[in-house]
Amino acid sequence: MRFRTKFLILLLFVTLLPLGMSFLLQRASMLHFGNKLTDDTRTLLNNDAQSLLHSLVNDYGLILKRDKAIALLTLQSQAEAVASRLSAPPPKTPQPIFYSADYASAHKRPIDLTSTSKYQRLSATGELVPIPISYSQQVIFLAGKNQGSELTDDLNRISRMTDVYKALHAIQPDLFLWQYTSLESGIHSSYPGKGGYPADYDPRQRQWYQEAAKKRGQTQQIVTDLTTGTLILTMAQPIYTPAGKLAGVTALDIDYRQFFSDWKIPEQWGSEAQSMVLVYHEDAADPNKKLQILLRNRNENHSLNWRVPVKPEYLEITDPQLKELQQDWIAGNSAVRKVTYQGREALWAYGPRNKEEPFPLVIVPYQQIISQAVNAEQFAKQQISQSLTISAALTIVVVAIAVLLAISRSRKVTLPILELATAANQLSAGNFDARVQIRTGDELEELGNTFNSMGARLKERDKMMQSLALAKKIQQQLLPDSAPDCPYFDLAGRSIYCDGTGGDYFDFIALQISGQQQFGLAVGDVSGHGIGPALVMATTRAALHSLVNRYKIQLVALANELNNQLCRDTAEAYFMTLFYGVLDPAAQSLRWISAGHAPLFLYRADGPIEELSSSGIPLGIIEDTPYEMATTIQFMPGDILLIGTDGIWEAQNSEEEMFGTQRVHELLIRHAEDSADTIAEKFIAALNRFRGGHSQDDDITLMVVKAR
Repeated sequence: MRFRTKFLILLLFVTLLPLGMSFLLQRASMLHFGNKLTDDTRTLLNNDAQSLLHSLVNDYGLILKRDKAIALLTLQSQAEAVASRLSAPPPKTPQPIFYSADYASAHKRPIDLTSTSKYQRLSATGELVPIPISYSQQVIFLAGKNQGSELTDDLNRISRMTDVYKALHAIQPDLFLWQYTSLESGIHSSYPGKGGYPADYDPRQRQWYQEAAKKRGQTQQIVTDLTTGTLILTMAQPIYTPAGKLAGVTALDIDYRQFFSDWKIPEQWGSEAQSMVLVYHEDAADPNKKLQILLRNRNENHSLNWRVPVKPEYLEITDPQLKELQQDWIAGNSAVRKVTYQGREALWAYGPRNKEEPFPLVIVPYQQIISQAVNAEQFAKQQISQSLTISAALTIVVVAIAVLLAISRSRKVTLPILELATAANQLSAGNFDARVQIRTGDELEELGNTFNSMGARLKERDKMMQSLALAKKIQQQLLPDSAPDCPYFDLAGRSIYCDGTGGDYFDFIALQISGQQQFGLAVGDVSGHGIGPALVMATTRAALHSLVNRYKIQLVALANELNNQLCRDTAEAYFMTLFYGVLDPAAQSLRWISAGHAPLFLYRADGPIEELSSSGIPLGIIEDTPYEMATTIQFMPGDILLIGTDGIWEAQNSEEEMFGTQRVHELLIRHAEDSADTIAEKFIAALNRFRGGHSQDDDITLMVVKAR
């Protein structure tokens, strides 16, 4: 049976049967229904609005956290790349160098110079004009009285940062505005490349440079760009030489409005809703200057329509109606509250507040929210009055109309469905730009609008997965590719993450102590796994590399410094167990310290296996925790030290049985005659066999030190 026939039968059934059975009771039932519908609609609209607003402000917090995590990881990678290049020998074939003045020369500037509205500056007439920039090159500026010939080696080293800038910029091209590095020598490198630096420009005198150098760690600051009037988030991190001396600072600039690219206000509220980004100053003496408006957006959904107030603006919060809201802001809570403010009733939705960081606020007039219910009530009363007057006369007409509608309107139903099916096939094939044009003015149009919104969300999810894949690749590059050649010892290390990124870490660090080659051995495990632990792992690795040459064999001081840095940086969100030792090949000994990382398995060629305990609590829990040196290990030929994370002995199979330390003992004894690399591979293979079809629940990392 065709759809038109079904549609005709349905319309006849729906129209004739109710008219015949309920005509006498129509007036009473319709009035009751109209009143109930209006009340229910008001309640439903209010509940839906509160739920939607709550999700809106909380989702923004999650998006902001995600984007900041990407930015921090990018900054960390950028800093490590700069440090790596500065510590390396000057390249034999340096990259081309474009100075600031070259961008003004038609013969010297990069060939891909282009202008875009994303980068602007004030012209001589006071208007904003696009800046010519290069996405293929960076720009070099020499601050002070430095000359290029005096800094040739560092210029050649920093010239190799172009590819790093481009690769990191590609992670979130819409998010990152500028990437730059300033050295103590006066060399300033910036990407994308541009000209126009003032002759007296010295980045070393800028606040972001001095704060990062003073703090000796990552800094963030939000400032207003005086040229464009936009809000800029600057993230900076100091760079140190292997000797621990400040080499410079590298930084990122982010247009703060880009954090709102996913900010969408429902269209039905767009004409009246107000969106703001606020900062709550608890220490402000004037109560009416505690809540400052950083950004304001009215009647718009696009991120670039956010505006910074010309003069500082504040919300007056001394009104008694805002007492509960102020308590929420002090406590950092997220909520949606109905408030009468300045004589107008509205819903106020605000996200969670973290100290002095900005948080969102959306104000929607309550009359705007229930406008549909008011209109529905008026419409229902009119329809009830008219229907009672003419319902009897129209019964026959309704039947005729039903027949005509079944014939003429069914096609308008089937065509949108076919269009949706075609577009759905395109979307499933990977075409995220597939759209439908349905203008029926009913649920089919709503379905079409919902479908159209799916493509952008799927595309964003695809971009996020690509970003996570790049984060995994970057983190894997932080681990050693292979073990170093060490006299009298055979070394090996492995790390396998259960997610794309993880918190396990191992490292071999070459040291020069008293003119002799020695090696720092590190194995760590951050609580949890994923992006958060990965950031903590990268931060700890960078801190360890910057401290080992300063403290050398002062392992207690090194552990204390690492612990204090982690306590400050992680704010009790994560902690990390860490083993660190200095291996002296000549003396065939290992001086070591363990911050909660245990047990260590020491196999003696002439005795039983020992399980060594840690000498202190994990890093990042309590600041200024005292640590103690463990007993120095003296190796004999054939002795083996296995350092691993709990992902080894706590691995489970499908029957929830743990691998256990006894199996670790048995494997060490069985493969004691093998090389360190073979022992590591045998452990990984044994764990895979033990788990069978059970998934890996935790990161697995191990290091093998075998005396020859």
